[in-house]
Amino acid sequence: MTDAISSFVLAILQGVTEFLPVSSSGHLVLVNSFFPTDKGMFFDLVLHVATLVSVLVYYWRDICEIFMGSVREINSGKPKPNLYFVGCLLLATFITGVIGLCLNDLVETRLRSVIIVGCLLIVNSAILWSSRKRGIFKLTDGALTLKTAALIGLAQGLAVLPGISRSGSTITAALLMGVESKECAKISFLLSIPVIVGALILHIPDMAAMSADNLSIIAVSALLAAVVGFVSLVLLNKILKKANFHHFAPYCLIVGIGAILWGILG
Repeated sequence: MTDAISSFVLAILQGVTEFLPVSSSGHLVLVNSFFPTDKGMFFDLVLHVATLVSVLVYYWRDICEIFMGSVREINSGKPKPNLYFVGCLLLATFITGVIGLCLNDLVETRLRSVIIVGCLLIVNSAILWSSRKRGIFKLTDGALTLKTAALIGLAQGLAVLPGISRSGSTITAALLMGVESKECAKISFLLSIPVIVGALILHIPDMAAMSADNLSIIAVSALLAAVVGFVSLVLLNKILKKANFHHFAPYCLIVGIGAILWGILG
């Protein structure tokens, strides 16, 4: 029963923190510092697939429209907005991938401490608070461009640091550059698809040694992560429409300060 409860808690945590701008990796480091909850690589991969499903379900119309539009535009002499959008996403993904590969060893070793995560959560709080200045740089008239895509990819790459939120950094970067609010979340979470798929591909060699014990618990955990992830996507889009994205900043600040105190005194 204890194993099931801890699995379900981790699934809910994954579903919430994967999409809300509070850093899933940072929260997992903190949770593991309080309660050893490592369920193994297989369990982690299942939860990531579950949250990927949340994105695909929520944005399936946009994904189909972009795909079908790109196919029609390949041999068309007309303007190619869908192909251009895909190109922007690929550029951002490439930049993210390069940064992620460069920082991976450092992230997996020296940065996984409670104090460092606490400090980075405070940095994340500042990033989210800065989103109140939306449009301050005005690098676009509202649409995604190659320049803004490159900068969003840079922001996403730095979010591999545990404590820096991927969604928080990418959405804030888009808001500051003048991308329309309704597009910011869509861009951020469409970008999460190749990131999650890439992470899965990197861990394919590890799957040979995985054990799929307690499949019923794993299946329920995956369902929980997918459902909670979908609800988180709905909530975040409503928050963006109301221009309340920065409201997550105080939470990250409090958790960051608490983590630093815990690391020093614990």
